[in-house]
This record gives sequence, C-alpha cells and structure tokens, in this order.
Amino acid sequence: MAYDENKSLEENLMDAGLGLVESDFGFREFASDLHVKSKPGVLEWLKANYKWYSQIKHFIGADGSDWAGQPALDIPFANARYWRAKQRANGME
Repeated sequence: MAYDENKSLEENLMDAGLGLVESDFGFREFASDLHVKSKPGVLEWLKANYKWYSQIKHFIGADGSDWAGQPALDIPFANARYWRAKQRANGME
C-alpha cells in the first residue's frame, strides 16, 4: 500500500499490513519524533514509501523500558499526536 498524504505516518504504517499494533509505536508527550518497533517489513515499507526515509535512525530499546533490547526506529518530526497538540495550543485547529 502506497503512502497516503492525508494520513499520519502511524496510520499509514498500521494500514500497510505489516502486523503493527498500537503498542509498537512510542510517543513522548513533548517530543516530535515517532518511535516504532523495527518489525519485519517496516524498514522496507518506509524505504519504498516514505520520502524522508534517509532521516530515520535505528536504536535499541533501553534497559528497563517496555522495549528493552528490541530494535526500533526513530522517525524525526513524524509524531502526529505531538503536532496536533501543538496546533491546538496555538489556536490553529
């Protein structure tokens, strides 16, 4: 499934048939980046469909976290929840 510009990256990934569930995404309240577990097919889909693919960084979940030892991706500025909240706070929604 190709990237739909009318949806957030999270929504696109959920719709891509990659088996991702809500708990595969990470959000921090004051952070603009989206974190997603690096499950099979996710990186390949991003490479084929996400125009800012080259900006994605890899990391391993920190000890003590829910994702401890698991490979994950940090996708800069892709946390739509953060940006929606920012728009509301600025009266833009």
